[in-house]
Amino acid sequence: MTPARAAAGGRKIPPRRARRSGERRPTIDTDDPRYWEIFFEVHTGLPREAPGDPDSTLRALGLIPELPPVPKTLDLACGPGAAVPLLARETGARVVGLDLHAPFLQEMRERARQEGLGARAVGVHGNMEALPFAPDSFDLVWCEGGLYNAGFRRGLEICQEVLKSGGHLAATEAVWLVSDPDEEVRRWWQSEYPGITSIQECVRVVQETGLTLVGHFTLPGSAWWEYYRPIEVRLAELRKKHAGDRRALELLDEHEVEIDMYRRFGHCYGYEFFVCGKAPMRQSA
Repeated sequence: MTPARAAAGGRKIPPRRARRSGERRPTIDTDDPRYWEIFFEVHTGLPREAPGDPDSTLRALGLIPELPPVPKTLDLACGPGAAVPLLARETGARVVGLDLHAPFLQEMRERARQEGLGARAVGVHGNMEALPFAPDSFDLVWCEGGLYNAGFRRGLEICQEVLKSGGHLAATEAVWLVSDPDEEVRRWWQSEYPGITSIQECVRVVQETGLTLVGHFTLPGSAWWEYYRPIEVRLAELRKKHAGDRRALELLDEHEVEIDMYRRFGHCYGYEFFVCGKAPMRQSA
């Protein structure tokens, strides 16, 4: 799972193993049930399914100039709901979390229940490419780490369709932080997410979709390790469990490669948090 996670609302785009010089790259069959068995052994019960942290979520929320007293809120590709209780508590919202992987929704609801916000967290099992909501349904659409499943431009369009006039969207997107990244990490991202581009290009795409850019900022490195450290702990446990199982260990290696990429090349790429507004509908004369 590249850090740009979550296939169309919760399940991540399958990772591929990066080659070192002279190393042959194995073929990963993501139609193999064994792949997903190991994948969800790694990812079930993690605190979050993408880089991020509460401070960054609050910072993005603080960029929104105004929300209704009880904003209708959608957390798109919510995963286990890392942001859901915070959004409910800070905005007074009843948050709808949508994800393609139903067990993540169970985790999201349990997390909200533990924080005393269970009645304000609703899980919807669905695909972000075919949202089960009417147009203009939400005052706020939130999406940390999920738009890349549709591509950034199409992801913005999907959010815009269900966003009310005058509503806001807050979403993170993987971006290059340097103009000339190291060749190894460039090739790795080309295989994982060819759509990765610069912050400036993302700003241009926001503007071309008709949204208004309210503000943006880069997630700190610590937000990536909030995501990766629990995975490292889980990988160590699973390596013991699957010792001698070559197929399982190969699949666990995929996660190690991703983490190693960030450890060595995190200065080259990151997540940018974009906060956008949908222009209010003009009143007819």
